[in-house]
Amino acid sequence: MSSATPRMPRPSLRPGVVLAPVLVVGALLVVWQLGTSLTGTSVTVLPSPATILTQADWPAIGAATMSTIGSVLAGFALGNLVGFALALLVSASRPLADIIYPGAVMVRSIPIVALAPFITLFFGRGVLSAVVVGALIVFFPTLVNTIVGLRSVPQEALELGHVFNAGPVFQYVRVRIPFAMPWFVSALRISAPGAVLGVMTAEWVIGGAGLGRLVVQSWLGLDIPTMWGAVVLSAVVAWALFSVVSLAERLFLGWAVRT
Repeated sequence: MSSATPRMPRPSLRPGVVLAPVLVVGALLVVWQLGTSLTGTSVTVLPSPATILTQADWPAIGAATMSTIGSVLAGFALGNLVGFALALLVSASRPLADIIYPGAVMVRSIPIVALAPFITLFFGRGVLSAVVVGALIVFFPTLVNTIVGLRSVPQEALELGHVFNAGPVFQYVRVRIPFAMPWFVSALRISAPGAVLGVMTAEWVIGGAGLGRLVVQSWLGLDIPTMWGAVVLSAVVAWALFSVVSLAERLFLGWAVRT
């Protein structure tokens, strides 16, 4: 007598997952264009999408975007790596948890503007400081979410490991970490826009060649179409990073995706 082997459901992308954001963005652009045209809004206040498209300094925006993307990806990776490593330490040791967690809360609660002089002193002005600020924004959601995942493992799974004399390392590698992956990926989605915001803030306050710096320079130079072009591109970068994380979640954690 044979029995069929159960298979994990294969993750799939519904057309609406891709089409819906495109339609929403298209509708917003149409409303934006009509609103500025019908109300006669000044270009110095809010230029229309058509004005931004034709009058913005796109070569400068493109160069700034590439600089920001590099800093965002580096800060995103560094912050999530640090957050994940600290979560492992906090979940494994109560004394370490009493030291690390309050310290992380304290660091995260300090405004970036207040930390800017110290970051500049240690890392100088430029890309490295932007990466550090991005990592500071990113690490805390990853730390908190991953701790929740590591501590939410069903007791039955842990007891089964004890029955088979599984050591702490084995339980973390084969039980706790896999179980915590959905929480970790949720933290990645939360921190993706935050990484862009952190890097642009650093480029604005500390200095750099990215979109944050270009927004300030364009505003001071009254080049409002370029300023808004940089703002729109920063939103596109944040949306793209969020979408890549969501796609990776569906491809590699399809068993945990319910919607």
